[in-house]
Amino acid sequence: MTIRRLERSAIFPDGSSIGMRPLGHGDGRQVSQFRGQMSEESEYFRFLSGGGSQTSSWVPRLLNSDQIDNLAHGAFASNRFGSALVAIAESIRYKDRPDTAEFAIVAIDPWQGMGVGTLLARHLAANASATGIRFWEAYALSENRRMERLLNRIGTKVETRLDSRLVVTVRDISDL
Repeated sequence: MTIRRLERSAIFPDGSSIGMRPLGHGDGRQVSQFRGQMSEESEYFRFLSGGGSQTSSWVPRLLNSDQIDNLAHGAFASNRFGSALVAIAESIRYKDRPDTAEFAIVAIDPWQGMGVGTLLARHLAANASATGIRFWEAYALSENRRMERLLNRIGTKVETRLDSRLVVTVRDISDL
């Protein structure tokens, strides 16, 4: 299978450019710095807990993604002061449902609510669709309103269900 890896960019009103691309081994330093910049709330919302064991395997998983079954992409902000990783999105294909993947995304706090998550999610959706993924299943805590708003901007809602304090949303990303 030949996969066309899409890279995209956008310019923000403050003049920062945002480049989106797959993460790889050469991004280890920036991914580790990103991880250290996550607030407790961002960590809680991303990992559905206080982090701990989930975060210890997260960085290696991002850096070793095959970009077919496990996609990990980053949004990099660049301005006159330098460049930094500001958001990370993942799409992890389910082995028993090859047209469906779990979707997760996180942006460091100063970049939340600015649209970078939506841009990165749409970028990742295009890459995931190119590998045969049609549906994303996202898990979010019921109080995570930003994730709810982001999910409403990508794909067509197929299903939403509440499991205790966890909201599970399935989106059809094939129409993006």
